[in-house]
Amino acid sequence: MRCTSAISSALVLLCAAAIPAGTAWGQDGDPCAPELEAKTLKLIEKGKDKRKYDIDKRIGYLEQALEEQEEATEARFALGLLLFNQARKNRGTFSAARTLLLDVHSACPDLDADLPYTLGSIAFAEGDFAASMDWFNRFIQWEQKTGKPLPPRATRRLDDVRARLPEIQFLLEYNAHADSPAPQVLESVATRDQEYLPAVSADGTLLFFTRAGERKAKGDLVSQPFESFSWAKRSGPSTPFNAGEPMEDPFNKTAGYGGASISVDNRSLFLAIKTPEPGNPENIDLYAARYALLDDTGDETVYLWSEPSPLTALNTPDGWESQPAVSPNGEWLYFAAVRPGTTPDAQGQPTIDILVSGQLPDGTWGEAKVLPSPINTASSDKAPYLHPDGSTLYFASNRSPGGGGYDIWMSKKDSAAAPWEPGAWSRPVNLGIPLNTPGDEHGLVTSADGQTAYFSSRRAGTLGLDIMTWQLPQALRARASVVVKGQMKVGEGLNAEDVKLELRYAQSRQAQSISLGDDGAFAAVVDLSVNEDVLIVAKADGAAFNAGIVVDKDEEDPALVEANLTVRSIKGSDAAFEIEDIRYASGSAVIGRSSLLLLDLFAEYLSETGLSVEIGGHTDDVGSDTDNLRLSEARSRAVREYLIMQGVPSTSITAKGYGESRPRADNGTPAGRAKNRRTEFRVTN
Repeated sequence: MRCTSAISSALVLLCAAAIPAGTAWGQDGDPCAPELEAKTLKLIEKGKDKRKYDIDKRIGYLEQALEEQEEATEARFALGLLLFNQARKNRGTFSAARTLLLDVHSACPDLDADLPYTLGSIAFAEGDFAASMDWFNRFIQWEQKTGKPLPPRATRRLDDVRARLPEIQFLLEYNAHADSPAPQVLESVATRDQEYLPAVSADGTLLFFTRAGERKAKGDLVSQPFESFSWAKRSGPSTPFNAGEPMEDPFNKTAGYGGASISVDNRSLFLAIKTPEPGNPENIDLYAARYALLDDTGDETVYLWSEPSPLTALNTPDGWESQPAVSPNGEWLYFAAVRPGTTPDAQGQPTIDILVSGQLPDGTWGEAKVLPSPINTASSDKAPYLHPDGSTLYFASNRSPGGGGYDIWMSKKDSAAAPWEPGAWSRPVNLGIPLNTPGDEHGLVTSADGQTAYFSSRRAGTLGLDIMTWQLPQALRARASVVVKGQMKVGEGLNAEDVKLELRYAQSRQAQSISLGDDGAFAAVVDLSVNEDVLIVAKADGAAFNAGIVVDKDEEDPALVEANLTVRSIKGSDAAFEIEDIRYASGSAVIGRSSLLLLDLFAEYLSETGLSVEIGGHTDDVGSDTDNLRLSEARSRAVREYLIMQGVPSTSITAKGYGESRPRADNGTPAGRAKNRRTEFRVTN
């Protein structure tokens, strides 16, 4: 049985099952009450007489009754109850009792209310919590389903069963993924020091954490404790993190960090720093720092972290504010706090709660509000993390029932509700074993695709408190997402403030605006769960068409998308502009499915601008000059015909093939040939 000390009280359900002495077994002809011989009836009577015979003799009489008449359902039912009671008393196996009672239920499901009750108790004892829930629900619904009244002995059990169903539901969830592979230590970061409070950037390239332990400096006689706010890096989500190092100035000037969270664009860092106050030397407050552009020489950009500044609207001198988590859109900041107004415990003392604050138009943060039940309870609830999908919240809680210590829980938000509104959050689900243990687990964050969890734990196989990884089962994952990030450069004659950058979901036609940083950097989250093609498009008055495909729904989901853009002015220019990502079937002029979506945007662009253009087709030098020229002509005509079908006037578009005559890269390399296979447009009016 997979259960813990926290829920062992539920074992009271395994009380003795009484053998009904006066059960009505039906009328003549009822298959549940066959006509029995006198000898069989006598044996059954002895098997039920607990005043005259001990349990072993009664079991023997009932077994003899079944030998006399195998169809004696009354004997089978009574024997199943006796074997259940014997196994319960002796801590033995329930298999024999289960087999007999299931046989009875198969033949006569409405025989007696003790049947679903006892089968529910057996399933609970054997750790089959789904079956236990099913049997106990049948017991509760007995009168409604069968039309038979519950006898007094069953009525007395009804309230107890109802009271225990939430615990059984918890056990069902807690053990649902028990056979999943166990969490593993994040080896690249693990040391003999303690590593905890992980925070992973949405693009998966940065890992922030706290590392603490003892160090003996040269010349010291004894080791000294240390704590450093650290970060580890990697080139992409599929590569390992490096070992990590302390973050440089302006961080780590003092010891005491309480978690961090990084914005989707990796530019804004929210963190908790120990800030002693008079009368409260352990005070921790929330701060924010910005990874700002210091210098851009054209060949190299230099960034530095700004001095962390306190979020004064959220901090209290007599409270504890820590463990921030910024939402993917940057509009909400969740954090853990203990202060006046947080949920009191049974003694009336404030507990740790999860709070949320909304960003105001001037960039400051509004009044923090406590998240409603069922997120916050009279227990301690902390370490929030909002997945990039914007609706899946993971957090730590020591609520009951639980697996022991702090467990990781998950809840989903109604997208239409404000985070603090009643009913905004679904009933939290415990992530269960093998992630949760009788000890403490907290600080869970995940990858954008929802598959990989990072959290801190101390358990068998760790060197202390370590950061661990776990592949989340499908049922415990947030909606799959991916980060699209890049750098946008703006050519002469255009202002970056005038450029509108957005993601387009092709099938639903939804548009998602993307904010640009002051350095032209951008990042946005794409919802992969909708299974749509997604394109990125940059638009500005007087700008050339610039768009590309970032997610192709027919291809494998990407772990990260990098989409650098250069927006150029079209005014006064006779240059050719490539329509990127136009693909054809090999050796043909058939335009690929995803490329048609890009041409839809180009048709929209031509309709909005009223431009007349020449569509130029180009190839590499593989094959004969003649064949390449014909292929390029056919492809440019295919593009023109499709644009006309989308409503662009035919007089606005001409088509021309250039074959291999105008290479823009070296045809001697695969990369060069790929660049030469392109479709361009040139303004002709």
